[in-house]
Amino acid sequence: MKIIFHRSILVLILSLIMFSCSEDDSNIDTTNEITVVDEILNLVNEHRQSQSLSILAKSATAEELAIDHSKYMISQGRISHDNRDAKFQTLQEKENARSFGENVASGQNSAQSVMTGWLNSSGHRANIEGNYTHIGIAAVKDENGRFYYTQIFYR
Repeated sequence: MKIIFHRSILVLILSLIMFSCSEDDSNIDTTNEITVVDEILNLVNEHRQSQSLSILAKSATAEELAIDHSKYMISQGRISHDNRDAKFQTLQEKENARSFGENVASGQNSAQSVMTGWLNSSGHRANIEGNYTHIGIAAVKDENGRFYYTQIFYR
């Protein structure tokens, strides 16, 4: 009886190991990106509250656009506001957006450092403090571990 129990446990453990992870999972590390994005959202909303502005809600559509744009910037090897009109058009069609703003950056190693840079720039700060209701944020690393950031705002 004891041997059957041990064998059953062993089979269970081996099954869990075999079926719980796929090959591709070991190559994906998005922990830092998720943490940085969440920190940026918190910093944006903390700043907005300090200015007596309403907090911004996360938008899945804007986040997808932000991720795509950060990946695009990585492919170009530079930051840009390319395809701005297309992003706004997508938000108009999918989210009935009436206004749009975008911040981009690259190279900062933390949420705090990228936010400090944006807040020290009048144009970027205007977007963070703008009359928007929703935000999408991306922090994507290139092959060298350098972050490319995109914030997309809309109302």
